[in-house]
Amino acid sequence: MRRAAERAGLPHPERYSAHSLRTGGATAAYQAGAPVSVIAAHGRWSPTSPVVLGYIRAVDRWADNPMKGVGL
Repeated sequence: MRRAAERAGLPHPERYSAHSLRTGGATAAYQAGAPVSVIAAHGRWSPTSPVVLGYIRAVDRWADNPMKGVGL
């Protein structure tokens, strides 16, 4: 991944790894509405493992806020 980032001319290629792909894929799938269980199966995580939740990132912390809409 780092070599590919270097060849692509991305800034800070040392920041890219296979972990970046897993995180980006899980986050994009979640934002597209895929169920966490399906994301877990695709990423080869156990469907009951909380680890998959660590790979899903909040891209927009205001839009992805779980308290939004609860009247607080």
